[in-house]
Amino acid sequence: MQPTMKEKILDAAERRVRRAGFSEMSFRDLASDVGIKSASVHYHFPTKFDLGDALVERYAENFADRLEAIDQTSLKAALDGYVALYADALVLGESICLCAIMGAEAMGMPGNVNARTTAFFTMNTDWLEGLFEAQLGDRRADEAAMIVSALEGAMIVASVSQDRAFFERTARTALRFAEAPRA
Repeated sequence: MQPTMKEKILDAAERRVRRAGFSEMSFRDLASDVGIKSASVHYHFPTKFDLGDALVERYAENFADRLEAIDQTSLKAALDGYVALYADALVLGESICLCAIMGAEAMGMPGNVNARTTAFFTMNTDWLEGLFEAQLGDRRADEAAMIVSALEGAMIVASVSQDRAFFERTARTALRFAEAPRA
């Protein structure tokens, strides 16, 4: 099934935002990317913030689908699968997690876009808390928040420093901390 023009615009926007940031993306660039006039982009997304809202919504839905597919037969397998989602999003010199970008630019975003970005992070911490509860009998909210924050931040630092090993070290350390027995 061929993607609709709206989907093509969202694909192009996601690539641009994940590479250079939301503030750097323009409707003119998107129009050029998909071979239409800028006014046609506005037809699908009247404002840039409407596009941002739709981008985060779609990204979160796709991420949720991938979360559901993670093998949860063991805590280690599930956490490794979770980290793999972030590792897949990190392509040095090309992209990081869309919501890492949107979160970093939150001060310039309207409330609806920030609410969707916040919901993405909440979905992630809730998923991890549920995993900890199912596997360990303890929701471990602090550990869930730390893992999400560590992975998002590590992607940003690894991207800036062009050092994927930084992300990998951070992920390993976060998982060791989260899996450790509580005192």
